[in-house]
Amino acid sequence: MKFLTVVASCSYRQRVVVVVIEQGVQMFVIRFLVLGFLAFYSYAMGDQPGGLNGFGTFIAFSGIVVIPAFYMLPTIEAWLRESSNLPSIAAVNLFLGWSIIGWVFALIWAFRKPTPIERAQQFGYQLSQPSFPSQQPDGNKPKKDCPFCGEEILAVAKKCKHCGSELTT
Repeated sequence: MKFLTVVASCSYRQRVVVVVIEQGVQMFVIRFLVLGFLAFYSYAMGDQPGGLNGFGTFIAFSGIVVIPAFYMLPTIEAWLRESSNLPSIAAVNLFLGWSIIGWVFALIWAFRKPTPIERAQQFGYQLSQPSFPSQQPDGNKPKKDCPFCGEEILAVAKKCKHCGSELTT
């Protein structure tokens, strides 16, 4: 994982502040700013009264591509990060992105790092289920009766919890 380190100094007492930004976040900020500027600029160009020259017309019609790309930015980030939840993120972004909360939720979900288990499954590793030989498939541990008091105890018990007798195998 690559990081960008930014060092800044304050004027009072010259304190040095070090900010570490992950490269993926840095690229997101660049994409966000560029798409946001282009979306605003193409919208503003389309609102100009009077006729537009060729470049102005091109910029105004580029909003047909840029504005949906800006709207779908969380889905693009999930796709670039190879998220296993890409269809779900795209659905939330498409249907709830019109509300700022839905758009931010989809963006946060796109930035979520996969757990090690999800990562292993993504690369095709077969995960084994934990096996406990003392447990039966229904989840109950095998039991037996105490030979001294007759109470039910675990089959692996060395001492009865009811009468305190030492058990022999």
